Amino acid sequence: MKILYFTSTGNNLYIAQNLGGELLSIPQLVNDNIFDIEDDVVGIVFPVYYATSPKMLREYLKKVNIAADYLFLIASYGSDGDQNALRIMTKTLEKRGMAVNYTNSVLMVDNYLPMFDMAKEKEIKDENDILNAISIIKDDILMKKEFKLSKKMFTAVPFIEKVLESTMSKKFKIVVGKDCSNCQICTKVCPRGNIELTEGKPVLGDNCEFCLGCVHHCKNNVLNLNQEANPNERYLNPNIKVSEIIKSNNIK
Repeated sequence: MKILYFTSTGNNLYIAQNLGGELLSIPQLVNDNIFDIEDDVVGIVFPVYYATSPKMLREYLKKVNIAADYLFLIASYGSDGDQNALRIMTKTLEKRGMAVNYTNSVLMVDNYLPMFDMAKEKEIKDENDILNAISIIKDDILMKKEFKLSKKMFTAVPFIEKVLESTMSKKFKIVVGKDCSNCQICTKVCPRGNIELTEGKPVLGDNCEFCLGCVHHCKNNVLNLNQEANPNERYLNPNIKVSEIIKSNNIK
């Protein structure tokens, strides 16, 4: 089994690790120009961004060729939109001739800083619930169960994901402050390789995924957002090491 995953704070790497198999980082696959994936079972584990999947993943799906007897999609989400994201990805793959056998989701800590207080999120999301959800999904996959997650859509607005992505990207910006320790972690966890250190200060390019990995990983809170629910709290999955995220996303 091969699992393709996208992670910034460790949530989706944690899901992928618990499902087992050979783990393949999507940023690394893109960097290495690997677009042919073949195995008996292939899965894609991804976070929900703006009611859809990350832009890098959407770009990858336009090129990837997956040869598998059983293909599954798992979305991690914190509030809503998982059904929409899975629907869009399923449609994209099947339009290119790749049938999807199984889709499901896992409720995780929502690390979208503009809208959610990380302190509250960590309190209300239970680790046992997360593990139980992953365990059920793992059993389903081992049995090669045919299943498509079906939930009531959170909105009836057409193309809501495009509206959300456009609106949010204009409203919220990453702000660079002072007192950078030159640890360079932000440059290494960025899946786009979009951050450089210039004169001891992070400089962001114009190819931001807005995964907020750089902000969550910043030790001195040098990187912040212009609007945050709680500027004093950050989130990294406690079961995943920073070195693992760097290994997944460092493409330089």
